[in-house]
Amino acid sequence: MPYQGNTPIESYTPTVKDSFSGNGSTTAFTLSQPTVTNDVRVVVENVVQDPTVAYTVLGTTLTFTSAPVSGTNNIYVVHLGPAVATTQPPSDIANATTFASNLSVQGLFNSVGIDDNANATAITIDSSEVVLIGKTSNTFSQQGVALRANNDSQITRDAGIALSLNRTTNDGAILGLYKNGATVGSINVGGGNVLAIGQGSNYIQFHNSLNSFYASDGSGGRDNAMDIGASGVRFKDLYLSGGVYLGGTGAANKLDDYEEGTWTPSIAAGGFSGATGTAYYTKIGRVVNVIWEGAIQGTGTSVLLKIGGLPFSAVTWSAGSMYARYYTDEGSQLVTVAVRTGDTNLAFVTWGDEASGDKFSAGYFAINITYNTAS
Repeated sequence: MPYQGNTPIESYTPTVKDSFSGNGSTTAFTLSQPTVTNDVRVVVENVVQDPTVAYTVLGTTLTFTSAPVSGTNNIYVVHLGPAVATTQPPSDIANATTFASNLSVQGLFNSVGIDDNANATAITIDSSEVVLIGKTSNTFSQQGVALRANNDSQITRDAGIALSLNRTTNDGAILGLYKNGATVGSINVGGGNVLAIGQGSNYIQFHNSLNSFYASDGSGGRDNAMDIGASGVRFKDLYLSGGVYLGGTGAANKLDDYEEGTWTPSIAAGGFSGATGTAYYTKIGRVVNVIWEGAIQGTGTSVLLKIGGLPFSAVTWSAGSMYARYYTDEGSQLVTVAVRTGDTNLAFVTWGDEASGDKFSAGYFAINITYNTAS
C-alpha cells in the first residue's frame, strides 16, 4: 500500500562486535570497519561508556579519553545500525565536511564549489570542461584565466602584467618551448637584468646594464658568431642614430654617417650674375662627392672665379674634374676645379695660377669633385 516518508527497510545488516584487551596505557584501538562516535556502543569492564566524553571514533580509530584498565577482552564495541534519514535532514548537515562512505545524488545537484554546475566565480568549471578562474564566461575579452580542455590556456587582464614568472637562485631558463616533446627554444634570465631568447647556442641576449643586445649562447656573449638576415631572407631598412663598425671595433672602422642631397650653386666671386642647374652631393663618413651640371650667367671679372654653396667645408685641398664650354685660355692653360682647406667654395685653378672670371664666358658647366670634411 502507499506510504509516506522514507522507503521501508527490506533487509537487515548483521551486528558487528569488536573485542580488545586493555593494558592500562593504550588509548587507541583499530575497529573492523569505519564508523562514527554515535554509531557504536563501547563497553569497558561491563560498563557502557559515554560517547564523546569517554571516547571518540574517527573512521576505524577508537580513541579513549583515558586508557582502559588491564584485562583480557575487557573492552568490546558493538556497531549499531546506521541512522535512517528522515524527510528533514539533521540541522548540522550543512556543516558536515566528511562522509563515511560514497555520496550518491539523484536529480539536480547545485553547489557553490568547484564543479560543472557551480555558481561561485573564484574558480568554476563550465559545461565544456573549461576551468575558469576569476571569470564567469569562456570569452577572451573577459578578465581572468581560462584553462581549456584542448590544452589551450588564456589569460586576460585590463592593466598590468598578465603573467609573471620568477626564477630564484641560479641563472637559466625561465620558460621552455617544445615541439612534439623536443626542445625548440627557451627564454633565459640571469644576473644584471639579463634576458636571452633563442635555441641551442644561438640566442639574442638583452643586457639592461649595458643598454645593448648581442649574440649569446644563452648565458654569455658570443663574438663574431651570428648574422643578421641571410641571402634571400634580408631585412629591409635599418634606422640608426649612431654608427656602424665594419671589419673591426676601432675608431677607424666606424662608419657614422651616410647622407644624400642637393646643394645650390651660387656665384661667390669673379663676376657673373648667377648659376643655374641641379647640384647633388653624397657623403659617406668624412668623404664628400659633389656634382653640378648647369650654367653661369652674365659677365666675368678679373677676380678669381668661385662657385659657392658646397654642403660641407673641406679639411684638405682637393682637385676634381670639370668641363667649361667657354674657357678663353684653353689653348695656353689647363684649368681644373678645386676646393681649398676650410672653404665651401669651388675655385678654378691652372698650373701655378688661378682662373679669373674674365677667362670664362657665360654658358655650360659640368663639375665633379671629391673631398674630405671634418666629420
